[in-house]
Amino acid sequence: MRWSYLASVGALAVVLSACSSTPGPGADGTSGGDAASASGAQSTGMAGGAGMSEAELYEGQPAEPQRVVYFGFDEYSVAAKYQGMLEANADFLKANGNREVVVEGHTDERGSREYNIALGEKRANAVRDILLSYGVSAGQVETVSYGEERPAVEGSGESVWSKNRRAVIEYGQ
Repeated sequence: MRWSYLASVGALAVVLSACSSTPGPGADGTSGGDAASASGAQSTGMAGGAGMSEAELYEGQPAEPQRVVYFGFDEYSVAAKYQGMLEANADFLKANGNREVVVEGHTDERGSREYNIALGEKRANAVRDILLSYGVSAGQVETVSYGEERPAVEGSGESVWSKNRRAVIEYGQ
């Protein structure tokens, strides 16, 4: 019995040592752009990113906090405080006509699955419509609704739900 235990521990040690990681591009705090370009890493995401290195794909795009719009309970109108952020995203897209985005609509866990998919779609479309109103080409913007399926934060309560009621502008990630 003791030998089987020791054999199991030994096997586990071998497996875990094989899983040790080494720092990859960007692990030292840099963007890793040179490593991605040097290795010839290519995007296989959206059509606008075809043939671009990862460094080119992500260069200049707005940072994560500048790509999320939060909504009130059961709402899909975009608050005025997000207009500047959306205009900055629109300016980036207009300046980079080969870039495409997907606007993801999300909801909190309350409501039926069907209701939440529809509400997430309305949120994504509301953000898309604002981007289009700033002159972004319709071919650059797609929408998708995940409803409650991809929460930003797990749990219950208003502090959690408010972080899950959102639309996220994704740049081919």
